[in-house]
Amino acid sequence: MGSDQVDPRLRSAVDESLAWYDALCALHGARCGIEDDTWVAYDRPPPLHSAAKTVEPTTQPDRALTALDRFGQGSIADSFGRLDLTGAGLEVLFEARWIHREPPESPSRRLPDGWSVVRTPALLASWTVLHDTTDVLIDGLLDRSGFRVLARQVDGRLVGGFVTHLCGGVVSVSNAWSDPAYPLDWSAMVVAAAALHPGRALVGYEQGDDLRGALEAGFRDVGPQVVWVR
Repeated sequence: MGSDQVDPRLRSAVDESLAWYDALCALHGARCGIEDDTWVAYDRPPPLHSAAKTVEPTTQPDRALTALDRFGQGSIADSFGRLDLTGAGLEVLFEARWIHREPPESPSRRLPDGWSVVRTPALLASWTVLHDTTDVLIDGLLDRSGFRVLARQVDGRLVGGFVTHLCGGVVSVSNAWSDPAYPLDWSAMVVAAAALHPGRALVGYEQGDDLRGALEAGFRDVGPQVVWVR
């Protein structure tokens, strides 16, 4: 595969992330668009989201930097890990790996024990307080058909969760968190995601222990993502 050709698994993960950004911006009333192979926010993006994202491995940094200048501070997500933005006064916030998993064979249509779909603003509020995303994953998310917020409870106590987002033929798995006493179980997350979205490949990006857990659960590392911040 040539240096500018994109692995289809990576392409699906990046495109799903772009769709997530579109959906979150719409939820927060922030305008966005694509210019010169760069996704850009015209209004301040939701918290924890970048002002610009590269869409192709050949994307040049100028448009992304212009978008960031609109807000003064913020971040740029380099979806292919190709850019060096140190000369523009940015530094690396984090480096992660895109992941992809083929659909599980013969998935169960039942969620694992202790897991459920969040359907009420009250439970979502508790979930986001523990995940520190109160101003990001807001109530309107529950009314969007592509999103599912999953919660794990033990003896009535909320101890973990993650979010799925359906876009085209794939489903992203993101925002995973857990109480330290109940380590994140990526195998159970795969079962839960497949129960809600049978026959769909799973994508996302992770780093550190979560990346190791995802790989042990059958995901494959399909490429880098680097997020730069000013």
